[in-house]
Formats: sequence, C-alpha cells, structure tokens
Amino acid sequence: MALQKMIEEGLLLVQGDPQHDLKLGFRCRLLSSFGEIDGCPRSGQIKRVKLAALSVEKVLPLWDSGFPADRSPHLGLDVAKKLLAGTAPATAAEHECRRLWGHCEDLIYDHQDKVNIIMVGFGAAQVLNEALSERPVGCENVTDESTDLKNDAYDFDSSLYAAFAYADGASWESGSDKQKRLEFWTWWLTSAVRDATND
Repeated sequence: MALQKMIEEGLLLVQGDPQHDLKLGFRCRLLSSFGEIDGCPRSGQIKRVKLAALSVEKVLPLWDSGFPADRSPHLGLDVAKKLLAGTAPATAAEHECRRLWGHCEDLIYDHQDKVNIIMVGFGAAQVLNEALSERPVGCENVTDESTDLKNDAYDFDSSLYAAFAYADGASWESGSDKQKRLEFWTWWLTSAVRDATND
C-alpha cells in the first residue's frame, strides 16, 4: 500500500512539473523504499536492478535502429542479470561497465547526430553499476528538493538515461520533448515499477 501511495504521488509530481520531469529526490526515495517492501536489502537491490533494466529495455529499439550491428547495451544487460543470478563475477560486471561507458563516450565523438540514442548505452552501463551497488546509484545525500543537475553524469541513474533517450534530451535541454517525457515517466511509475517489484 505504501508503494502505491508513492506511485500516486509520483504521478502527481510528474504531471505538475512544467517539463514533466520526475525529480531525483523523489526517484531516490522510491528506489530506497524497495528494500523495505519485504525487509531484505538484497531483495531491494534486485528490484532496483530489474527496474533499471526494464527502463533501458524500453528504449533499446532506439539503439538498435541507430546502431543495428552493435549489441553493446544488450551485452551489458546480460552481464548485469548474470551477476545478480550468481553466474558472473563482480569483476566481469566492472570490466563490462568500464568498456561500455568508454564505448559510448567514443561513439559521441563520431556520431554527434545520435547523442540521444547513445544515452541508451550509458543507461545500460548504469544497470551494471546498480547491480554492483547495494544502494541506489546517484542517491547519496539526496533530499526531496534535489535535482539531477546536482549530480555528475556518472551518477545519473539508468532510468534517467532512458528518459533522455525517449524524450530526445534532458528536461533542461530546449529541444527535448516534454510530452514524451511525461509518457516515459508515467509508464515507469505505473508499469515498470510494478513489474520490478512483483515477484
């Protein structure tokens, strides 16, 4: 019931925001609550990683259309799932995270016209970070008033990168699509969160 109330609160926040953004402070509070659902911190981490993966999977078709021969984000998601299942070591996830992040940075130099698509790859790298971290990525010392602008790009969570890709940019970028952002965060709150937290 507490999670449902948070989802309802999030929907009101994203609908009321001028750019239809779901602020960092609220996302961190929601993600941090996952460990309280059944009192098991490891279970909370698994739910957070599942939500992160669902977010990136939603925008994977954008990557596949922009880089059809490049399976890098798919590989990153696969390694994250194997890490949580205990079939891949943390060192493999750390290596893949560094490789994928560096690959995406290289792609930006060569494909300035595809920066928003490349956000999908950064999101997949952050799924690996979520799988390696016991706490939500980017949520250290965050309050309800905190915004994503306070964070370094290395601390943006997977869902935010997916929102960038889906809405053609960040909420603070003039060319981004706030209606698409509303659509993404509404899906995230109503469908993805439920799928991630249902066993």
